[in-house]
Amino acid sequence: MGQPLREGGKPDGGGSSERGSHTSVHIWVGDPRQPTGEDLGNFYSAGRDPLFYCHHANVDRMWTLWQYFLPSNKVPDKRITDPDFLNAAFLFYDENAQLVRVTVKDCLDNLRMGYDFERIDLPWLDYRPPRQTAKAKVLRTSSTAPKASTLFPLNLDKVVRFQVDKTKKGKADELLVLENITVETTKFLKFDVFINDEDDNATELDKAAYLGTYAQVPHKTPNRTATSTIRMKLTDLYDDMDIEEDDSIVVTLVPRHEGPGVTIGGIKIIEDPDATKTTKSS
Repeated sequence: MGQPLREGGKPDGGGSSERGSHTSVHIWVGDPRQPTGEDLGNFYSAGRDPLFYCHHANVDRMWTLWQYFLPSNKVPDKRITDPDFLNAAFLFYDENAQLVRVTVKDCLDNLRMGYDFERIDLPWLDYRPPRQTAKAKVLRTSSTAPKASTLFPLNLDKVVRFQVDKTKKGKADELLVLENITVETTKFLKFDVFINDEDDNATELDKAAYLGTYAQVPHKTPNRTATSTIRMKLTDLYDDMDIEEDDSIVVTLVPRHEGPGVTIGGIKIIEDPDATKTTKSS
């Protein structure tokens, strides 16, 4: 879901879907013949594309699926009770060109807003990529790959591979945290993250080693740069890769953009605080 953003604070990281698949669709649909990827591929012009409505209506559908259909063992507590979230308000013009104020709590239930989504099969909901175990090449790499602490901060303009220590051995709820990602906001920027992958320049995403994506739609900001942090859940990947008992993992960052534009301040593995809260409460 990303990190909380409160009035007067700074963004500390969007959600994995927002920075991953959602933004990637914006970029994919944008016209590469246009100077900065218009229409859908740029923040200022995205609303002009007819697909904008379809794309964001599907985001609403994903919210509903997350609330009502995602197994509770995946996300034990989906209730968001923070008043800063529920009472956040936005101003819109209604069908009569009158300015109206809408709060987040008014929009959490699509049935209250007068529509529902068709009930169809969701074969992807429980999909897991084929299990993948570390091969000899990865084992050799893990013995020679540098420690992350010796590389960061780094400018991500080429494929880079390094070791990151886990918090502990065994089956654990852990997150990979990429800290202080500073980007040039006017550029399309994207990189993929792989764990214990055997490919030197991975392109295939339908495999257990693929952890996630960071992507940015170009947009103008006053200082042309922005900084954020992303967190990616490792728990299922540990199981799919059979690496629960390892002391460390090999992380590969693969930039999909050309040239500079991304600086990453640091990287680490932490215990998932949400999982810790759930364990204590139970």
